[in-house]
Amino acid sequence: MERINELRLKLERYSDRSPQDERLCQLILNICLLSGDNPQRRKLVDRLFRQLQLSPKLSKVSHPYYYEAQNKTWLWLNKHLHEFNPQHSPIQASLVTWVNGHLRYRIKDLYTSQNSKYLNTVPLEALETSGFYGCLDALNCEIERIEREEKQALARDIANYFKGDPQQELRNCHPRNRPDCNCQIIAQKLLLDESPAKMATIARQLNIKEQTIRSFWRRTGFSKIQKIAVKIAEKYPQFLAEL
Repeated sequence: MERINELRLKLERYSDRSPQDERLCQLILNICLLSGDNPQRRKLVDRLFRQLQLSPKLSKVSHPYYYEAQNKTWLWLNKHLHEFNPQHSPIQASLVTWVNGHLRYRIKDLYTSQNSKYLNTVPLEALETSGFYGCLDALNCEIERIEREEKQALARDIANYFKGDPQQELRNCHPRNRPDCNCQIIAQKLLLDESPAKMATIARQLNIKEQTIRSFWRRTGFSKIQKIAVKIAEKYPQFLAEL
């Protein structure tokens, strides 16, 4: 409780007293008051992650290790939120600065690790151990707790849905006036092909500006496949337990 009181004082010191900042302070405190295995804590943590992801100041880069690094950052933040030591106002800006520092560290760590596996360098057969699970951010990155067979089944279900696109959600998601450069095609080339292509290569293949396709994927495309992946994961109750 002493640690929580110290955190409360720090939050009060740097809060800008706006409704947004006050709600964030209360959310942080509510999370830290609950144990790690408390179902309510997991719901609150998920809310915090979603709020941070919406922040325009959260580092978002087109880097092959980004989504795996982001997943590891969320796990770290869940464990160490009580150590948050705001350095400036408002609280949200200070928190994002803290998270960005760890995110950049994670990207560098993955880059220098010879054994790291990431989204753009693995075949479909290895999706269950790759950054493909960046699509499941909303599940708080608990994929590692699930048995290998279940992870593989989920990865294949998601991949098969992307390939079939039964509701045409992916085919109808594309940059303006470029239906030939739709989300299904990008996801296939970027995530599912035996030798996944880099975004620059995809841009050349589809005759579209690289910045245009990167911007579309960052703002719209990845969000689309993420929502589909989370929806498919609902068939696997062990992934959604405690959320």
